[in-house]
Order: sequence, then structure tokens, then C-alpha cells
Amino acid sequence: MDPLLHSLFRPLQVNGSDPSTYYIEQKPSATLRAYVACYWESGPADRERESNLAASREDTASLCLPEEETMERVLPDGCTDILLEYDPVSQRRDISYCGTFTQPFVSARQAESETRIFAVRFFPGGAYYFHGMPTHLFTGGNYRLEDLWPESMAIIGERILEAGDFNERVRIMEEYLNQLLLRRRTSDCNLMKNLLHRIFVSGGSVEVKELAEREAISERQLNRKFGQWIGISPKKFSEVVRFQSVLHSIQSGGSVDWTELALKHSFFDQAHLIRDFRRFYGDSPLTAAKDIRKLSDFYNTRSETSAILKI
Repeated sequence: MDPLLHSLFRPLQVNGSDPSTYYIEQKPSATLRAYVACYWESGPADRERESNLAASREDTASLCLPEEETMERVLPDGCTDILLEYDPVSQRRDISYCGTFTQPFVSARQAESETRIFAVRFFPGGAYYFHGMPTHLFTGGNYRLEDLWPESMAIIGERILEAGDFNERVRIMEEYLNQLLLRRRTSDCNLMKNLLHRIFVSGGSVEVKELAEREAISERQLNRKFGQWIGISPKKFSEVVRFQSVLHSIQSGGSVDWTELALKHSFFDQAHLIRDFRRFYGDSPLTAAKDIRKLSDFYNTRSETSAILKI
């Protein structure tokens, strides 16, 4: 993969809505930027937020969430995640791997929950460098990490969950991933880089047939490569990218001409845009426009300063 691909695809996510929680993200180091989209963490705001914000580096952004909301809408973005969950009350500790998903879902947090989540969000195709298994095996599911990861993360997981702050947890995970990356060699990098570049530049509008022809491979080979690296077909991944492109257009602000938006993103008409959008957002583009202030565009966050956004 190529870290320059990040500038072409910057997926938006809804980062929660419970005022009793905090959410924080941090970019990976230069050596891992081709594979890791970001590190993120959420947990009880009163207990953790102040210390995490004080410790966060310049390229970290946090979000305080609106009081009237209690649910989180999680949107398809082509990424996969390692999730480390810890509840200090029950002493429950879980380490899992969340595969690529193609439908939105709602995540609810129980009132007064003490559960904290630290996670690695891999850029599309990035996780394959580390686990080396066909990514489609994990699509749409959440799996125990010890059942699939090439090296046990039990000790690393303990260190991360016992670390004093977010930056320390990021440092421990970065060390582990860098060591693992040095020991693994994965081929087909140039092919996947070219394919992703074409999809991102087109905003997800390029046809599968054209992708195959431009890279001089069969559509069957193309589907196999995407199942191996991304976890979903090139057609479905392109649809996710196009959905994310529409979100960016809505986020740009001002009044939205839905017919013009449909044409811009290569939909047949407004009805086609709305129907396709609902599959990935769970609601209409109009609802998304109303929700847009709750969307975090981490990659567009200014790096000059840490920020707490009060909405």
C-alpha cells in the first residue's frame, strides 16, 4: 500500500452521541501510515477525558457529543479494526478483530458503563499485511483475535489496557505492529495500490470491467484479489467509496441540490442516489445533512492544535 492513498480516501464516521463519553483519535507514525488509518479510543468522559486530552499530541482530535443523543451510527468505510475492550468494574477484557462491513449499524452504550475501548483502524487492505489471511473470511463479523492473528497479542493487550494514557497505548501498539511488519512480506502491493488509486480518484464511480481492463487482469482475478485484501468485492467496495464521497459533498456545507449531487457522483437520478445512500447510511441524505455536525472527518482535522469540539 501507499500512504499517499490516504489523501484520496478519508472516510467519515459518526463518533458517538453520549455526553458521558469521550472519543479521541491519533494518526499512525510514518512507517505505518500505509496500513493504519488511525488509532482511536472511547470511554467514560469524567474518568478519562481530561488526562487523555492533556497527553494528546498535536495531531489528535477529540469530540464532545450532544446531550440529546444516546446512540452511535457506524457507517461502512472499507476499514477493519482491532478492538481492545476493558471494564475495570467486572475486570472483563476482550480483544477482537472486526472485519469489513457493508451495512450501517447502531452501537449503544449502557448508562453508567465503565467500558473503555482502544482500537486500531486499518486502512482498506492494510490489515492483510499483518494477519495474512483472506480478509473476506471476517467480513461482517467480530472475531476473537487469538483465533486468527499470526502472533499472540495477549501480553501486548495486557500492556495496552494497563497503560496510563492514550498516547502510551498508541506507542505500545505501534511498536508491536512495526515489529510484525518487519517480519512479514506480502506481494501484490503494486496491483492493489493501482486498483485502489483508480477507485478513489473516481470517487467510487469506475466500473469493475474498466478496472480489470486497465490492469490487464480478468474480472474473476479482480474479485479474488479484493476478497483477499479488502474483504468485499470491488463493486461493493466502490459503492462504499461512492457513498463516502457523497457524505463529503454533503459535509462541504451550504444548500444541497440533490439532483446535481446525483449527477456529480454518477447516479442515474435523485431516486437512485437516495436508494443507494439508504443502504449505507440507514436513512436519507436529508437526514445525513441534518446529522452532519456529528460526523468526524479525522483526516481533515487541522494538525496545528488539539481540539475539543463542543456541539
